Amino acid sequence: MTNGYDSAEGRHNFFERLVNKIPGLKSYQERETRREVDKMQRDWLAGEIDRARQGVQKKVRKWTRKGNLQNLDIASSLEKLLDRFANRIRHADYGYTGFFDAVKIRSDELAMIYEFDLKLSETVEDFANKIENLPLEADEDALDDLLVAIEDADRAFDDRSTIFEDVTKKGA
Repeated sequence: MTNGYDSAEGRHNFFERLVNKIPGLKSYQERETRREVDKMQRDWLAGEIDRARQGVQKKVRKWTRKGNLQNLDIASSLEKLLDRFANRIRHADYGYTGFFDAVKIRSDELAMIYEFDLKLSETVEDFANKIENLPLEADEDALDDLLVAIEDADRAFDDRSTIFEDVTKKGA
């Protein structure tokens, strides 16, 4: 996350750098940059899940061409779950609050969100590898294992929302 923030910070134009000289606006600009980076990270992650879903679709096409029609219902459920999961990530709450927001996310809470997002990105990489390594036959056990892993990750994603809910309750 830090590399994305530093990269975004380095792309500020002349006007943005001038605005950073005005007291109070620099912290506002930093928060907005963090918000943008968070959105970019979530979009990237959702895109990775979409690519994993496309990998499932490729496998399904190969299986059907070979006449292997067993367990396609599990593969279909897998595709739908990946699509839902990608959209949940894509439309999740921002990892940083705006300057005028009533409730602020503290740096320790933000660190929890970033840590969660890092683990999630590692989980998505694992999904992609498992999908790529699915056998030539539509193996029920392999598909079930992948389905359970994605369902677990989807449920774990609720923890990210819980962080925001806890912050809201503290700030209220």
